[in-house]
Amino acid sequence: MKNQFKILILALVFFIFVLTFYFALGTNNKNNTQVMVSKKLPRIELTSLYEEEKKISFPKINFKNYYIINIWASWCVPCRDEHPFLMKLANENKVKIFGINYKDSKMNALTFLKELGNPFYEIGIDSNGQNSIELGAYGVPETYLIDNNGIIVLKHVGPINKDMYQKILDKIK
Repeated sequence: MKNQFKILILALVFFIFVLTFYFALGTNNKNNTQVMVSKKLPRIELTSLYEEEKKISFPKINFKNYYIINIWASWCVPCRDEHPFLMKLANENKVKIFGINYKDSKMNALTFLKELGNPFYEIGIDSNGQNSIELGAYGVPETYLIDNNGIIVLKHVGPINKDMYQKILDKIK
C-alpha cells in the first residue's frame, strides 16, 4: 500500500510537470516570427544605396495607404526567387516597396539590381544587420507590409511566392 501511494504521488508530480511544460511552450514569443505584427514599426534610419549623403528613415507616417519593406541581399538565393514578385508588385503601382540591403557590398547590390531590375522606391543599406534585427528580422528575405500609421500588418519570412503575393494584394485593396 505504501509503495502504491509513492507511485501515485510520483505520477501526479510528473503529470503536473508535463502539464506545466506543455503550457509554457505556448507562451514563448522569443522565436515567434509574427511577434511584431500589429505593432508599430521601430524607428530606424539607413544610408541610401544610391546617395551616401541621403538618409532613409522608417516608419513613414501618413504615407499613402500601405507600403512594403523588403529585406534582401545579392548573396541570398531565395531573394532571386522572390524578385519577379517584387517586380510585379512594383510595376502594378499599387504599393511602394522600400528595400533594406542586408549585410551586402554596395557593388554586389547594384549588380544584382542591374541584372534583375529594381522594384524599390528607395533602398537603405544595413551593412551590419543591426537595423534589420530591430525590425524583428530572422534573415533574408523578409517582407513587411506597413499601414499609413506605421503599424506592421503583415510579416513574411522567406521569399514571396504566388500565395504571399496574393495575400499582399488582398490586404492593400
